[in-house]
Amino acid sequence: MEPVFAALLSADDAKVLGALAAVEARGDARAIRPLLHALAGARDQGVRQRITAMLNQVKVPDAARELIAALDEPSLAGVRSAVLSALWNAGLDVRDHLEVLVGVAISGTAEECFECLTVVENQELWPERAARTSSTRLRNAAASEPDPYKATLLNDLRAVLDDRLGRAAED
Repeated sequence: MEPVFAALLSADDAKVLGALAAVEARGDARAIRPLLHALAGARDQGVRQRITAMLNQVKVPDAARELIAALDEPSLAGVRSAVLSALWNAGLDVRDHLEVLVGVAISGTAEECFECLTVVENQELWPERAARTSSTRLRNAAASEPDPYKATLLNDLRAVLDDRLGRAAED
């Protein structure tokens, strides 16, 4: 698959599309990072849409782990919203990664925070301890957030977690 991964980064859109077909046919979780790098560098809107559609339907083992790890990769900062969107669109189980998602919500853009909120809302179960810790972190972050829209998103995220814990959101 290494030649296929290299072709994903080609300046030739035809080569990229051929590589995408190969990844779709026989790819595994190892293809996720190369796909994300291709997405980050893609100029063609059709290529971007195809990669995004593939990521949004990914069902391979370890996909959630690879996508979560990509959130911390500086070279992929420009596609973090797409990574988060893929987590919930693909319906991946991320219950062991609440702290990472909350960290991205707090430190990221308002768009990334919104995507984190969507992921958290669509995950049925969260470990109680992680939910309690995250709720406290979100309360503190919302109180000091200068962007009113993002502060509202952080409070909404906290309210979702508080609801899952069976308690009314504290203001």
